[in-house]
Amino acid sequence: MNQQCLCGSWAVEKTSWTEYNPGRKFLTCVNGRCNFFKWSEPEFDARSKSIINGLLRRLKGKDDEHFAEMIRAKEEYRDFYKQEMNDAKKEARNWKCFAVLMLLYVCQRWFASIGGDENNV
Repeated sequence: MNQQCLCGSWAVEKTSWTEYNPGRKFLTCVNGRCNFFKWSEPEFDARSKSIINGLLRRLKGKDDEHFAEMIRAKEEYRDFYKQEMNDAKKEARNWKCFAVLMLLYVCQRWFASIGGDENNV
């Protein structure tokens, strides 16, 4: 809807989701400079409001259940990956120890061969 508001800006259509006017469209200032407000739809009857509000509560309940399920899944994955990370760190430590021992062995053999050559000369 092309309509200007009181401050000269364009009005935009929005939707109210309050309990008293669920799903009802209205016009308001695009910039928020003035307090322009005008309903663009007639008011719903009490039964329609009740039905819309009931559906909204049910959807919110489903969203809350879904959110709680996502949090539980996240915690389960976090625990799983925490154990995986601990196992990976332990394996990395073992490989580092093995590498250090191999390096010490090679160095010992190398120094032994150097010392042995001097005695043979």
